[in-house]
Amino acid sequence: MHDSEFEATPCQPEPWHIPAAAHGAIALLILAVTCASLHFFYTQGLSNLSGDGLAHMESARRLFDSLTPGYEEIGTVWLPLYHLICAPLVLNDFLWRSGLAGGLVSSMAFALTAYLLFRLGAEMNRNLAAGLVALAGALLSPSLLYLASTPLTEPLALMWLVLVAYALFRYSQSGSWKSLVGAAVAALMGTLTRYEGWNILPFAVLLVFFLYPYPWRQRLLRAVFFAGVAITGPLLWLIHNAHRFNNPLEFYNGRGSAREIYLHQVATTAFAYPTDGSVLLSMRYYLEDLKLVIGVWALELAVLGLVAWCAGLHESRRRAVAGLFIIPLPFYIQAMAHAAIPLYVPTLFPHAYYNLRYGAEMIAAVALFPSFILSQRLGKALRIAVLAAIVAVLAVQFVQLTKHGASEMPLVKEGILNTPCRAPRQKAIIDFLRSHYDGKRLLVAVGKWPCLEPQLGINFRNTITNLNRPYWFKMQTEPAQWAGWIIRSDGDAVDGLMQTYPQAFTDFDVADQGTYPGEGSFTIYQLRKK
Repeated sequence: MHDSEFEATPCQPEPWHIPAAAHGAIALLILAVTCASLHFFYTQGLSNLSGDGLAHMESARRLFDSLTPGYEEIGTVWLPLYHLICAPLVLNDFLWRSGLAGGLVSSMAFALTAYLLFRLGAEMNRNLAAGLVALAGALLSPSLLYLASTPLTEPLALMWLVLVAYALFRYSQSGSWKSLVGAAVAALMGTLTRYEGWNILPFAVLLVFFLYPYPWRQRLLRAVFFAGVAITGPLLWLIHNAHRFNNPLEFYNGRGSAREIYLHQVATTAFAYPTDGSVLLSMRYYLEDLKLVIGVWALELAVLGLVAWCAGLHESRRRAVAGLFIIPLPFYIQAMAHAAIPLYVPTLFPHAYYNLRYGAEMIAAVALFPSFILSQRLGKALRIAVLAAIVAVLAVQFVQLTKHGASEMPLVKEGILNTPCRAPRQKAIIDFLRSHYDGKRLLVAVGKWPCLEPQLGINFRNTITNLNRPYWFKMQTEPAQWAGWIIRSDGDAVDGLMQTYPQAFTDFDVADQGTYPGEGSFTIYQLRKK
């Protein structure tokens, strides 16, 4: 049977269309807000603070700028899609060193996310006011606006999630292969952007099976098709890790993984994450994070919308796809309790800022769910009044979250406090090399000093890291033939190499060294001049 035979199924209402004039106006509004927020955070020097963002720019640049460009530079902890998308942009030195290459990608992802949330809110509830509520939830979220200016993966991951939901919503209306393929491809892209995308898959497969009233055999075939396309991402990543690192779970338990970092921390400091092993405590920390990053009033509106959504589920299956936006909540709680993922909030022990952006993954849910309050049952005048009230509450929340200035926003403050570029140890290395570096090749651990190359303008093809395997092996016997400088830190890959093959490095002299409480030590070696 063809899709068209089912498009007129009696239980499916006629699709509701957004007025044509609204699309252009909404697109212009989103574009204006996106450009303004990117300009603001960039000109304030706030958009490229995060160590993770700097590492993403390094990973993207290394795909082309490297002794072993291409596949050799795809690592293990970070999923590769964001780096692949940013790679052409980071070839421009200015976009790389400023982080704008990633900021542009994040901004475009945010713009599409905001537009799709508007369409979801309007089309699910079959009225324009509901769409405007969802749009306001995105555009009046200062945390999301900030993330949209940064070279971080969250905005792109959020875009894929919203795109999956929107494509499945369209599938619930028509049952068309076009919508199903779009949803499957978006889900695949999500699994190659952040690991949260893996957690979405089983729930999305269930939605494919139940959303459209095909005969059971066709439902099963379509669900299997969706799963087959979407699961390709995780399978490819497991194969990559097995081939590249001889361990399909290298990203989970190998060098640089969250678990390896945590085990090393516990072994050396005996400090355990406060949420480790406790689901209840993880819930408490995550709720505190949501209050800081999203705001109490926005969360309360989302809870009201969640109630309205649950009450209306029996009437129409078209709303069911909104449930996908709730999935990050149990994902992060479980990860904090059992997967060595830390989250520190200033309101709870140890009263610090770390990984607060995890709460931003719930912004799509917080933006969309209040739209369900504006059902078709409300008269037009009442819908307008409710819309005005919700937008007013969100505007007040926006002011409360930003009243002390952008630098005091929790996500921004985390970046300011934790940026590696202001860490004394990394600053000391950069200051020394700025005065003494002679352009010869550097031997460094990949990702260890993310501020060094962009601040000094050193191309990555002028470095040797543990990802440049053919050259890394040469370091075991003839480092003096390939490197003029070495940067070593306790426990990094270079330290391990020099401890294992000390006789290979006898031609290098210590040029500078230092030890910094809470950070560790560093030693810079220079090839002895003959």
